[in-house]
Amino acid sequence: MGINIRTKGQEGEREVAKLLNGIVAAVRSESNLPAYATNDELFQRNQNQSAVGGSDLSCPMPLEIEIKRQEALSINTWWKQTVASAERTQGIPILMFRQNHKKWRIMMYGEVPLLPDTFNRYLALPQCRVEIDPDTFKRWFKLYYEEWLRSTRE
Repeated sequence: MGINIRTKGQEGEREVAKLLNGIVAAVRSESNLPAYATNDELFQRNQNQSAVGGSDLSCPMPLEIEIKRQEALSINTWWKQTVASAERTQGIPILMFRQNHKKWRIMMYGEVPLLPDTFNRYLALPQCRVEIDPDTFKRWFKLYYEEWLRSTRE
């Protein structure tokens, strides 16, 4: 018998939380900040998501992270759900999904460059849904968390 769909989703949420908490721990260590206690990790599964909605992971940052572990892809539907949630909270929409035996795929907003302007700076088409690979997402998240930490300490 196959794995329960709900269990599969919860395992995906735990997997992503572990990944993000690992990056948080590394940044805190590099910054000589104390690590979070094991039971007080920054990213945790949102236990109330079914009842009250919201992001799949809870954290103090303005991130709306939707996580999907499904074989049948419904990317446009999932993205609309992610964006709607982010609009309610003014957060950054991030959709992370994967199928069995495949790598995580990540969708978020990005800018698509256009031709350079007269000062040789690139103009960009903002707020385009883009897909980035997991390594790029990890680099982005590390930089994002470092900036978030800096802004909360000032």
